[in-house]
Amino acid sequence: MLGLYDVSSGYGKKIVLQDISFEIKESGVYIVLGRNGSGKTTLLRTIAGILKPIKGKIVKEGSIAYLSHSLALPNEMTVKETLEFFSSILGGDVNNVVEKFDLKDLLEKRIVDLSQGQKKRVSIAKIFLKDYDIYLFDEPTENLDPITASKIREEIVSLSKSKIVIYTSHNLYEARDIGKYVLVIDGGRLKFFKPISEIRLKEYKIGIRASQDLSKILKGEYQGEYFVITVDDSSKVNQIIQELSSKNIQIYEIKEMKNPLEDLLK
Repeated sequence: MLGLYDVSSGYGKKIVLQDISFEIKESGVYIVLGRNGSGKTTLLRTIAGILKPIKGKIVKEGSIAYLSHSLALPNEMTVKETLEFFSSILGGDVNNVVEKFDLKDLLEKRIVDLSQGQKKRVSIAKIFLKDYDIYLFDEPTENLDPITASKIREEIVSLSKSKIVIYTSHNLYEARDIGKYVLVIDGGRLKFFKPISEIRLKEYKIGIRASQDLSKILKGEYQGEYFVITVDDSSKVNQIIQELSSKNIQIYEIKEMKNPLEDLLK
């Protein structure tokens, strides 16, 4: 389990989180939503023990894995050397994560020569070397292409069947896709903590950049380089990704054209 009780935290004299209280006692994906700068990363750092609470108490039962924004990889090592290094410290099967996260073609490349998306995949693979009880993921699909991001989410959902997963995002359609509960942080305070099923929005506007003209396949319109569609349920976005992939259409990017998170924070 994980419990925070009247926790305030920050950096030096700067308080970022104020009076945060919640308990998590069952497995699942718990999505932490909030604008940039709202305190999402500070929350994970505090739970992980990197930051000491200024006040309040944290109760943690079980081992914790933390995927940070910084990724924490040795630049001069190859991907193979990096995974073997962490495996020697943490334990775990390198071959398993190489296959799981499609890293075979990257093994002899140095970390410094990888793209941000490739570094993210290696960093996530490092987290999956060993089995933990609680997983903290700070925007794990950032800088990943839509297909890879979808695969990562599938792995995390599978993991969450028996583990507690806390997953920060500013993307509500992603939250609806995988989350069991949502915690919304605004201005360093917990605005609400409720089942994701209770979040009701009228519509999602999604922009897609792809290798082909989508106007002949989907209902929507182009706004600049993005083909914009409106869906009434976030789960339909994954269906659209699968449909386009089945037609051998390469998807370069998917983004929210209007952030529905703003409606939650009104």
